[in-house]
Amino acid sequence: MISDEAQRFADLLRSAPRMAELPLAQQRAAGEHAEDLTAAPEGVTEEPVADDAIRGMWVTPSGAPPDRTVLYLFGGGHVITSTASRRKFAGHLALALEARVLLLDYPLAPEHPFPRDVEATVAAVRALLDGGVAAERLVLAGESSGGGLVLETLLAADRAGLARPAAAYLMSPWADLRCTAASYTDRRDVDLECSRESLQRMARQYLDGHDPSDPAASPVLAGPAELATALPPLFVQVGGHEVLLDDALAVVRAAALADVPATLQVWPEMQHFFQLGVGIYPEAAAALRAAGSWLRDRLQPAT
Repeated sequence: MISDEAQRFADLLRSAPRMAELPLAQQRAAGEHAEDLTAAPEGVTEEPVADDAIRGMWVTPSGAPPDRTVLYLFGGGHVITSTASRRKFAGHLALALEARVLLLDYPLAPEHPFPRDVEATVAAVRALLDGGVAAERLVLAGESSGGGLVLETLLAADRAGLARPAAAYLMSPWADLRCTAASYTDRRDVDLECSRESLQRMARQYLDGHDPSDPAASPVLAGPAELATALPPLFVQVGGHEVLLDDALAVVRAAALADVPATLQVWPEMQHFFQLGVGIYPEAAAALRAAGSWLRDRLQPAT
């Protein structure tokens, strides 16, 4: 059974229009209010950054090891949301992982279609590594399309010869832009936020005619040999009521076939990117604590 708080939030979602089915301009406006109900983290500082390779915001918890770094890629179907709409969550993530978080501002479609975002995220990884962040102290994290973008980034970074990060944290990853998995049908009536139709529309805006079967865009379709060299250990969480449930399962299966360690948590009855609800319902905080414990174990001490 989910908590009473989570049930009340689900009832609120059920009575509201699905944001993903609104016109793009309205989606973007609504997406900026994603954190209106969530609690602000305590004990973190925010510092904007803008240079040739990195634009976004550093979110740093007091007392965190200075060399422990998370590159966070926000979700939004590759077409909506921003760093401003994930500031609180980045703070909670920083506290859970006891690490500084770079909340990256990357280009969105349809103005900047695939692979512009991948080019930007790989450039950010390169800048972090060149700037002194050790690969064994670097985590990539993302939710929804941001989770898929993490995988796209890892594959592209590996092809570019960059060192592999220590781990990746994926929340409700959208990793197959064909949108053909069974859970799109099986979870259609219980997912209160996403649908096959809305995600297919976002995929068309993002891909701009590019083939969704290309593993560079749908990373779960990459072969075991490529995944084996590109992927670090993965920690994957997904809600049991999501149409993207099968995407999360497929990511873990693909990792397993590539002999990449992967941990999967399916949270019963939870909605899409339920971790955002820190301060609203207890499952969100519990999920972040679990991720933080797992990820801290994989960040090697500096040498």
